[in-house]
Amino acid sequence: MDSLLLIQSLSRIRDRLAPALGYAQYSRLWQANAGSQIAFWMQQVSQGWLVLELTESAFALGLLAFFRSIPMLLLSPIGGVLADRLDRRAIVITAQGLIGITMLVIAILVQIERVHIVHLVISSLVVGTSFAINMPARTSLVAGLVPRQHLSNAIALHSTTMNTARIFGPSIAGLIIGAFGIAVTYFTQVLGYVWSTVNMFRITSPPRAKRPRTSTLTDLREGFSYVARTKTMLALMMLALGPSLFGMPVTYLMPAFVRQSLGAGPEALGFLLGALGVGALTGSVVVVTYSNFRFKGRVLFGAILMHGLLLIGLSFTRSIETAAIAIAFVGFFQSVYMATNQATLLLLVPDDLRGRVMSLRMMTFGLSPLGLLPMSYIAEVRGVSIAMWLGGLFTFAVGVCVLLWARNLWNLQPEDEGLPDRP
Repeated sequence: MDSLLLIQSLSRIRDRLAPALGYAQYSRLWQANAGSQIAFWMQQVSQGWLVLELTESAFALGLLAFFRSIPMLLLSPIGGVLADRLDRRAIVITAQGLIGITMLVIAILVQIERVHIVHLVISSLVVGTSFAINMPARTSLVAGLVPRQHLSNAIALHSTTMNTARIFGPSIAGLIIGAFGIAVTYFTQVLGYVWSTVNMFRITSPPRAKRPRTSTLTDLREGFSYVARTKTMLALMMLALGPSLFGMPVTYLMPAFVRQSLGAGPEALGFLLGALGVGALTGSVVVVTYSNFRFKGRVLFGAILMHGLLLIGLSFTRSIETAAIAIAFVGFFQSVYMATNQATLLLLVPDDLRGRVMSLRMMTFGLSPLGLLPMSYIAEVRGVSIAMWLGGLFTFAVGVCVLLWARNLWNLQPEDEGLPDRP
């Protein structure tokens, strides 16, 4: 009887805080995301530390992130077209399997001590290509697995999964590197992708309305036109682009920041990235709990401005404890604006355009090399702290500029908005 009461109590808590998990198909996607996201964040630590062991160069960290981001820039629109044409579930499974195989190859090369920076460049290209094809389909799939009234909650839970992985992934990777070496972290990543793929196979693709067959060029033009002629869409894309250009490089440069500015090792790197994850998870929980808050535009602007200011503050820290506090708040506000931006887009975009619009949002991550390479160069010649300071300053500036240009976003309430007209 006590067990039954406990189960009923947990069910009531779930229905109140996370109603999207009450839908079996979405719950399986959520579990799949957990495996792949933990593996991804483990890779951030393991690859970053491996690069430094091979090259001792902060610029090399940025260069590998550059090679991973280029496919996201060039191929994300194609991924969006595929997501609107084909079975989104099958696309995710195929792309995820390719990443898993790539991580297995790197693990073996590290184990036999034959890994070279060229192998990491190739793996970065493969991962970037797979993400470009995978993410528009994965994100669009969320909207088909829950009803509209729970979509904000589902997106917030999706963000929670990613941010929980930020805690466990880096922490696990740092501990494994210290105890067993880098190769074991890569083998562990492979297990994460296996778990994720098994759960993806358990999902039944939702039914979709048939759409007329058109050329790829026509589909691409339709997606670009829809965003370009809808000011709200364009402003939301710019708010996603700013942090990608100037805020995301901070994460890529964290191994160099820990090693050069703080004089610490891989355990400290795992600790700091774990702190980033704790803050991000807290932000996600707040968004999940209040997923139906009305003025999402105000939250977006507040979060991106605070994100920029906190990056500036992080650049001045010289102790692990202070850096952990600063980066935890960075994670909090980063999580809030990313989840809110994504949920707002999905609420406003028609389903038959959803894959292409989300692929354009994915392109904002592909554009990150435009900011990442200069910041990596600045970190190389002037120091990581200067690069972080500039990243925070420009992130803040983007938020201010978009607010001045698209003031209507301040009062945006996407749950109450009609869908924008199609092009």
